[in-house]
Amino acid sequence: MFIKRTLYTLGMAGALALSVSGLPTQAATLDIRPHEAAAVCGARAPQVKVIVENVTSQGILTVELYRPSKRDFLKKASRVHRIRVPAKSGSQTVCFDIKAAGAYAVAAYQDLDADRDLDQKWNMMPAEPFALSSNKKLAFAMPVFDDAAFQVPSEGAAIRIRLQR
Repeated sequence: MFIKRTLYTLGMAGALALSVSGLPTQAATLDIRPHEAAAVCGARAPQVKVIVENVTSQGILTVELYRPSKRDFLKKASRVHRIRVPAKSGSQTVCFDIKAAGAYAVAAYQDLDADRDLDQKWNMMPAEPFALSSNKKLAFAMPVFDDAAFQVPSEGAAIRIRLQR
């Protein structure tokens, strides 16, 4: 009984020490899968380099590249690639390898609760920080491809977007 009580006391003291020190008592893991990794920037051309600003160090930053689509923008059917990285405060850069020059669009969001989904408000608008390649502010309707489209020449392109809170 004495040993059990001592171990319990030591365990509680250790947990208290961790909580006082500000360290988490349980290691947080983010569900980022290997196929969601970013391409190495500058490794080969053409690429779309996306600099995402106004990021906080909470959750997962998700950046998605889309090809032209009138019907399926922001849906899997028109998505070329999705990149997920741990969110870090400030700005973060990700790169997409592309097969051809042309029109593309980028959407990014910070998944604050790291549940791998963009949380939405009652009106289907994003409840988490969100950005489009045009930096257009979302009003009362979901955007269409043309709202975010930009041209990528054969040598690639770099864009800068800012998450809206």
